[in-house]
Amino acid sequence: MTDDMLCMVADADVIADAARRIITGLALPYGVAGRTNRGRVTVERGAIAIPGDLKRVKLFRDHRRPDGTGTPVGYVTAADDGDTGLSLTFKVGTGADGDLALTDAAEGIRDALSVELSGVELSPDGLRVVRATLDGVALVAIPAFDDARVHSVTAATPGPENPTTATEEATMTETPAAATIDAPAVVLAAATPEPQPAVSPPALSPQPALSMPAAAPGQLLAAARTEPRPMSYTDVCDTLQAARNGDMTLTAALADITRTANPWVSPDGWVGELWSGVAYERAVVPLLTPGALAHWKVTGWRWVTKPQVGDYAGDKAEIPTNPVTTESVSVEAKRLAGGHDLDRKFLDFNDQDFIASYFRAMAEDYAYESDQRAAAFVVASATAAGSAANLLKAVATGANYVKINSRARATFVLVNPTDFMGLLDITTQELPAFLALLGIDPSAFTTSEFVPAGTVIVGARPAATFYELGGSPIRVEAVDLARGGHDGAVFGYYATLLHHAKGIAKVTITPAP
Repeated sequence: MTDDMLCMVADADVIADAARRIITGLALPYGVAGRTNRGRVTVERGAIAIPGDLKRVKLFRDHRRPDGTGTPVGYVTAADDGDTGLSLTFKVGTGADGDLALTDAAEGIRDALSVELSGVELSPDGLRVVRATLDGVALVAIPAFDDARVHSVTAATPGPENPTTATEEATMTETPAAATIDAPAVVLAAATPEPQPAVSPPALSPQPALSMPAAAPGQLLAAARTEPRPMSYTDVCDTLQAARNGDMTLTAALADITRTANPWVSPDGWVGELWSGVAYERAVVPLLTPGALAHWKVTGWRWVTKPQVGDYAGDKAEIPTNPVTTESVSVEAKRLAGGHDLDRKFLDFNDQDFIASYFRAMAEDYAYESDQRAAAFVVASATAAGSAANLLKAVATGANYVKINSRARATFVLVNPTDFMGLLDITTQELPAFLALLGIDPSAFTTSEFVPAGTVIVGARPAATFYELGGSPIRVEAVDLARGGHDGAVFGYYATLLHHAKGIAKVTITPAP
């Protein structure tokens, strides 16, 4: 039940079960300040009107929700409007909800009562309820009035031979709060009370004391009362303001304030950018000869037929000669780029962490993409050098090819990660000794996802050059005034040049059948 709701309960015919399922307790102590949705108020005897038909007053398991719905588990069967407070007896219905309510009350989980009042009229100072109607009562864990506690619980379960006398009895002792440490403890019933007739007061009018049959000895002990606590200035203001706003309801329970319902009242724990893996480092580009781009076009030349020497007889005979040819080689620089139109608020509010992370991510992707293109160039430029039964023999075959045809020692081996894992099956004793003679050390193999599985690339560093414009990737920023943006981008320029086709060999791994 909420501040802006008026609780109303319609008539209902309830067929009582033969089993006695009763909860008795002090629902509303008089003259004691309680914490309610209208602030701290007190209620005096005679201020509360109780419906003539007590079944109209339902017992709920917790207060009703804002939409008025709740979990009814029973109804009032008897009321005792005494000098110290309003005590009520409830009949609890059968079923899972009723069973749970009885268990909660017996075990001290929800052993407190909290009234729901409507038509509330307050005294001029807003500190006392002078008139209200009892609409419902809720079983709660923490009541608005400390003394509003369940006194006894009788949970009877029909037996096969005696359906009205087989009972399950619950007994519990509770220590009152610190303010009432010297008061007697609350004791739940140890026996099943006899059926008690309900006393119905005049409908919807302040009630005089109602007679309620006395409980058996030891069955019910009155809960101790606490002294009223002085009301604060805030309590008074809250109560008066609620009345001015036309709120005529009162719920004798603490209002919920949860983080879920009010997520904006405190900030979330900010941890910044999450780790997304180690930044990519180029693996293929460092294997090639580095070159600096000074122009958008790289031009060079190379021998097609080299000049040669031969035997010379002397005595002014003609010396050996041969026709030579050269060719021009030109490559144009290629470009990589990427950019985004960033909201300028990242700059206006000096969000340097995000901006720096953005350009780091762009630079990392440039490294990945440029390395992929360098690998594609190497694989495409490699000369087929045959096949071998396993990885090590393929490497040896490629290294031998490079040495014979380019007269250079192989400086790198590129292998797919899947093929590289095949080295796990080879022991040091099985490692061919001739690999060392060829300058091949398996620990220096470079794995790359850009090399096709089943293919090994063996090459000499001078056989190819990877040119790159200094500073690539180049960071560029510009203001987009028309749309309130801030453009961020990176640009890179590179070129690949093959010097000697036979300086890079490609060997296929073909396992023996």
